[in-house]
Amino acid sequence: MRDSLAVTRGGRNSTRMKITLVAILLLGIGSAARAQAPGKWPPDSLINVKVIPKATPVMQVVGMMRNFAGALGVRCPYCHVGQEGQPLAQFDFAKDEKRTKLTARQMMRMVEEINRRVDTLPEHAQMTSHVEVTCNTCHRGVSRPMSLEQLIQETAQTQGADSAARAYRALRERYYGRAAYDFGEPTLDVAAFRLARAGKFAEAFAMLRLNEEQFPASSNLATFRANINLMKGDTAAAIAAFREAVRRDSTNGEAQGRLRQLTRP
Repeated sequence: MRDSLAVTRGGRNSTRMKITLVAILLLGIGSAARAQAPGKWPPDSLINVKVIPKATPVMQVVGMMRNFAGALGVRCPYCHVGQEGQPLAQFDFAKDEKRTKLTARQMMRMVEEINRRVDTLPEHAQMTSHVEVTCNTCHRGVSRPMSLEQLIQETAQTQGADSAARAYRALRERYYGRAAYDFGEPTLDVAAFRLARAGKFAEAFAMLRLNEEQFPASSNLATFRANINLMKGDTAAAIAAFREAVRRDSTNGEAQGRLRQLTRP
């Protein structure tokens, strides 16, 4: 474990060790066994421990689990055997029944390895603000840590443009203003471009129309539309879109250059 390693490292003072211990709490280590068989909460000791040292105080592990749940935006039943709303004493935290718990153990080990490597970066030990990777570094409040453009692209490809638009609006309603997803203009532009590269032109244009609801005056968005029309083989539509891009922003060099190429006598 990272705490035991920190104790053996030379040149680390007690403050550094305290910071390291706090970092462990933030690792989101949902895999470690929390408890004994159902019937008592909090339990007296840890059972079925695989990653967390068995001597770790129970309430410290409880804190780890809370950080884990917060980082992924989930609750106890996501990894552990039990029903939402029932007393924690009725959960069987020691069971390894759920795939998510087994995955969490692997993620714990991965985070530990990343942080070991981070500590070897040049001059890292002399930095006043140390880089620490935690579950929240990637998850940021969602269980599946993937970019919004990838999520929307996959949804459009597998379920269609309407489903992708509904997913985008639902995610924006729930997560806008938080770190989970980037709702800036480039997100749907990139998703549309990737869909076009996969030959999904109807879905690509649908994503651009959805984006235009949020950014109706964007020159960059019009440039994406033009380039996707070129990929589709519709030169006339591409020229019209490039002209719209220049109308929206006369300094759009890409649109100007493409227009010169496409309209050259």
